[in-house]
Amino acid sequence: MATTIQSGVYELNRGIEDIVPFEASALPDKANLAPTDASPSAILHTLYAARNYETLIAAFLRPKVRNLETLSPDRYRDSLRRSREALKDTDDPALAALEELLKEESERAALLSSFQGLLLAG
Repeated sequence: MATTIQSGVYELNRGIEDIVPFEASALPDKANLAPTDASPSAILHTLYAARNYETLIAAFLRPKVRNLETLSPDRYRDSLRRSREALKDTDDPALAALEELLKEESERAALLSSFQGLLLAG
């Protein structure tokens, strides 16, 4: 014989309308509905464009560049070189550490360039 739980709260045939006061209302007629411009693709676009933690962090970490020409490889390399030269004779330990990082970056870029040359020659 199967036994059933009869404790009132745990009855399996009890629905949400028994727990929360519920008044049924009819849906409005189609003629009374206002037209919407929200097509399914527009709704998805607004959902994907919503700001979330990932976009906030990416926006925070991504530098705001006014002139995109600065990011061309030649100008960028030249800018790093000039920055390193400006920091050469500094007494500040933090700036000296930055100059050392820029020097290491320059050496690695030269090494990468030589490796690329060897690969293209081979």
